[in-house]
Amino acid sequence: MGVNLSKANECRTTQFLQHMQPCNKTYRKCKNFNVQHDNSTIQEVEDEDDECAPPPRHRPDRLDAISRATKFSREEIRCVYRAFKQECPSGAITEATFKNIYQKFFPLGDSSQYAHYVFSALDKEQNGTITFGNFMLGLSMVVKGSVQERLRWAFTLYDVNHDGCITRQEMLDVISAIYNLMGTSHDSQQSPQLHVEKIFKKLDLNHDGVITVDEFINYCTTDENIRKSLTVFDEVW
Repeated sequence: MGVNLSKANECRTTQFLQHMQPCNKTYRKCKNFNVQHDNSTIQEVEDEDDECAPPPRHRPDRLDAISRATKFSREEIRCVYRAFKQECPSGAITEATFKNIYQKFFPLGDSSQYAHYVFSALDKEQNGTITFGNFMLGLSMVVKGSVQERLRWAFTLYDVNHDGCITRQEMLDVISAIYNLMGTSHDSQQSPQLHVEKIFKKLDLNHDGVITVDEFINYCTTDENIRKSLTVFDEVW
């Protein structure tokens, strides 16, 4: 998570999240909706939509279960599900669909590799699909999480093989993907390799060649620029 690239990185993630959330008008309508009873499911949303639409192959968990596991209200979850189902009628996002959504919003560069890393961070079971429940867990951490929760999620993005530490190669792969994502809008004179070396000098405190989650969080929480860049998510919801 480079000091200079972090804000651009998170702004692009914000744009994607804004695309997946409903518009304010729809959300206000949902807030005024009288939810009927505690054992209701997202099937209520299915029933209200076009009866001719094919049913989703992946049924999401109950509203209350998702609400307890995240920081979203049942009304907010219903609204997000509408947007989710519009993009993913099957009820789950494949990596190909995820990449297509990203490409729509970042046409100036090649977003496919960065989208792959974000997808992998959200795909908790590593089975090639993101369920609505997993999507909401990730969305909750990024949009409504504390600074430490957001940083832990960012760490999982850079920890490509999910072994609990970030190597130089993993950092280089993700930073290079961010450079490609930014495309012609990126005018930095700094190469990805140089950027990674600067990051490791600041974060790899014991000089063992890897960045642990504690080193990552400890540095990022004390860097004012990074802390400010994380507040961009406060405006998403």
